[in-house]
Order: sequence, then structure tokens, then C-alpha cells
Amino acid sequence: MPHPTTEPFRLLTRRSLLDLPVTQRHRLDAERIHRLAGTPRCGDLSARQVAEPQFLVDLAASTCSPDELLRPDDLGWRLAHSLEHALEQGVRLWLAEAPPQAPHRLTDLLGDDVVHVVSLTAPEPVAHDGAARNPDVVIAISPLQLVLALAERNEASRAYLRTALEGLDTLRCPRRATVALRGAGVALNEHPRLLRWATNPVVIAYVVIFIYSSLRALPVAFVPGFHGHWWVLWLIDIVTAVPYTWGLVEMAAGPRIRRRLAGLVTTVVTFVAPYVYFWMQGRDYPRVVIIVVVAMIAGSAALETLRMLRDRMIVRGLRGRAG
Repeated sequence: MPHPTTEPFRLLTRRSLLDLPVTQRHRLDAERIHRLAGTPRCGDLSARQVAEPQFLVDLAASTCSPDELLRPDDLGWRLAHSLEHALEQGVRLWLAEAPPQAPHRLTDLLGDDVVHVVSLTAPEPVAHDGAARNPDVVIAISPLQLVLALAERNEASRAYLRTALEGLDTLRCPRRATVALRGAGVALNEHPRLLRWATNPVVIAYVVIFIYSSLRALPVAFVPGFHGHWWVLWLIDIVTAVPYTWGLVEMAAGPRIRRRLAGLVTTVVTFVAPYVYFWMQGRDYPRVVIIVVVAMIAGSAALETLRMLRDRMIVRGLRGRAG
């Protein structure tokens, strides 16, 4: 397979993890990265969803204690600002280059099961005097998991969250974080559910496709040769609108291949349903239906192929770009 940085494969990996400078300097564990970020695969994690906060390196080099961090002092406030930015802007992962001892230090400060080393083992570089030097490691932290851990740890950590994240805007905040912060007593800037839905791209896609799918077959009722009832055709549209909408969304953005295939089958079946009634109640079954069904299948296969190729290129790039 061609290298991820060659054309035209560079187009497939645009706005991915390979755009981050840290991936140029280190070989990274792709499987661990996407699991920590909570995405089905690396290709679904964009560069905008990853941040490289300098404060993690400074925190690892500091002499503050866990109690001092949660007071909070200067570093505690920097942690708070980074958490606030991550929750409000949809950042799923923090990455940081730090000395080999940094993970242990950060674990002492932030807690177990929060700090992870995602750099793969590489040959140690050799200095000019022949002595081996330990290379930096890459640390990964999920802001969501850190918030959940702090919300569950003890009263001191919950008090820190109440102080540090007071007034957090929850419009784009993950639901699990919102529930945890609410349970910790944090005063949040919450929004009506209707507003959250209105700004959710998935909900908007559902609404647009639902409106279209509820009306898509009505023009066929006016085609010469149709002898059925228009209201039956419209009723079929309404009944199939929800599964048709779900199928389209899953076919294009489902987290796993099984769901995307299920979305494709559901979309094809519900798309054809009103036209089957038309065929039973009239003549000259519209050719456009066959063309659209074939286009759906071909388009879904092409999209799936591109997604798989993109993911393979990103994984290969993360594992072997350093050097």
C-alpha cells in the first residue's frame, strides 16, 4: 500500500490525526487512541477533536501535590480552563510529549485509569558520547474520563469541579459529563432540550430527511396510469419515513459496518415500498426507482471502501511515521 503522505492518499487522510505534529515525531498506538477517544475507529477522530495542552507537561514537571492541584492553584486553574474548553468544544483527547517519568507523576496527580501512554516502543537514540538517551513518551488523556473520575473520587475533587467549572456551557457538552457534573453540584449553564436538538447535526439530518421521505412518493400519484389511492401512497410514505431516515443516517455515519449495512438494507426496502404499491396499482413502473436503488448500493459500497481505506492509511501512518 502506498505511504499515507503520497498523493492521492493524502486527500483521504485530510483533517485526521496525521495532521498533528506529534504524529510526525512518534509512532503511536492507533487502537488505544481511538478507544480512549470513544470513536469506533481512528478515521472517525478528526484533528480538531484532539488538543495538545502544554499544561500537562508543566504539571508533570511541577512539585505540587494532589491537594494543591484541587485547591486550585495556578496549575489547577489551567487544568480547569483546559477541561472547560474540551467539554464546550468537543475535544475528545489530549496528547502530550513528556519525559518517561511523567506518566507516573500525572497518575499520582490525576488518578489511576486516566493517564495512558500511547507511544509505541522505538529504538532508543544514542548521544554523541555513545550513551543511550530515553526518548519522550506520548501521553493520552480523555477529558471526559477525567471529569467522570473527579466527579466520583471524593468530596475534595467534587468541590474542585464546583469551583473550576462553574457556569460551563452544556450546549455541546457530552451527556455523560453533564450528568456527572450535575450530580457533583456544579452550577451549569444548561439549555432547553429543544435548543440542544436544534443545534445537533444528527437531529437536523433526521428532520430534513424525514420531511423529504414523508412527501417523496406523492408526485407519483399524479403520474398517468396510476389507479390507486393517493392517501394510501402517502400513508406508506409516513410509515416508512422513520426507518428510511434512520437507514440513510446509519448508511452514511453508522459507527460499525454491521449498522451501516443494516442502514443500507433498510433504506433500499423503505425507498422501494411506495413504488411497489404504484406498480401494483398502475402501469409503467418508473425506471428512476431502479436507477436510484442501484446508485444507493453502489454509493454505499464506494463510501464504505473509502472509509476503510482512510482508516487503514491513518493507522499505518500513526504506527510508522516517526523517524
